[in-house]
Amino acid sequence: MGNVYFGDWFARLTVIGLVCFLCAPWLLQSNTYYHRLIIVLLWLPALLHFFMMRKQYPPLNKSFVVLYSMASAWFMFVAALDVGLGGELRELKLPFYIALSLLGFVVSALYLRGRFPSFLLLCCAFGGLGAGLSSFIFYFMQGHDFSERVVSAGLWRVVIPAAQACGALLILTIFLGFDRRRGLGLQCALVLALLGFGVFIYFSETRWVWLSLVLSCVGGAVLLRSKLAFGGAAIALLSIGAIYVSNPDLLSNRGFSYRPEIWQEGFALLLDNWWRGVGFKEYWISIDSTTFPFNHAHNMLLDIGIRFGALGLLLWIGLWCWTGWHAFKLRHTSMGGATVALWLYSGLVVLTDGTMPWVKPSTIWFVTWLPVALVLAMDTCVRQEKQERDLPVVG
Repeated sequence: MGNVYFGDWFARLTVIGLVCFLCAPWLLQSNTYYHRLIIVLLWLPALLHFFMMRKQYPPLNKSFVVLYSMASAWFMFVAALDVGLGGELRELKLPFYIALSLLGFVVSALYLRGRFPSFLLLCCAFGGLGAGLSSFIFYFMQGHDFSERVVSAGLWRVVIPAAQACGALLILTIFLGFDRRRGLGLQCALVLALLGFGVFIYFSETRWVWLSLVLSCVGGAVLLRSKLAFGGAAIALLSIGAIYVSNPDLLSNRGFSYRPEIWQEGFALLLDNWWRGVGFKEYWISIDSTTFPFNHAHNMLLDIGIRFGALGLLLWIGLWCWTGWHAFKLRHTSMGGATVALWLYSGLVVLTDGTMPWVKPSTIWFVTWLPVALVLAMDTCVRQEKQERDLPVVG
């Protein structure tokens, strides 16, 4: 009885920690405080809950365990080799950080059960309000011109990663928010959150995020074949069409921003370091079109390959394919359908600007580990329900 009582409280703390993980970047100014909040309210309670209640946990998906263990082992192998070349031993803890975050999602989903999608939607709604508030502060309180690209008032100070993370939360808001009949007040709140995300993403002027949102909504409509998905696709197409009609220069200015040349040189760097990659050391990509070198490949897959070699890239692709397949199998649920769209968006958006996901909690997690966490949480809940149905009836 004692374990159940304390386990219940640890699960509640984990839920609060998940709120901090999803919403606190709009409020906090320091990554240090953000990480401390996650440690105290998400990782530690989730770990304690697991130790106390592990006998009641359903078995995790074996394919995921194998893939994540292999990817983590290779990451740690490369990191350990780097230690002898001047790298830092602290990089070895990153897979454990990610595993604890995934566990936090699982604990929250098992505790909230059917309320988990509504909980996520509430977090997304707060995120939309934070995005709108950041835009208001940037343009009306700080006095920046509307021609400048918006910058978050919180932690997400780099424009493109912030827009990518906002797009992920926007996708979840769309596909979780209007899947059933809701009261007028809640619908108004959701529309306000969507406007907040929309304004922030529009003024970020991150064109590939716009196109990835459109493509993921259209792709979601094709895969899910629901009225909601088709409605989201229609709105996305109308929005990008309105941008093109009202201000076509937004879609054409800056050209390709040297991306094809960067990818070509990045791929050559990958081939030169195909076995284990360059690890964590800083690398630079130089191209003929400009004298300014680039410190990443502006493509997450290339960046993973450059840093961790062909095997590291294949293991990540395997983990990502596992995520997409299991999300697709659960597409008949509101959470599964939303995760399918998020998986499509995340896979697209990192193709023009993204770095490796093996870092401390940051914006890149929202388009890498967030889809993995949601699929793992859903799969574990399905296994929990099956385990409960299969229990023998006593008496």
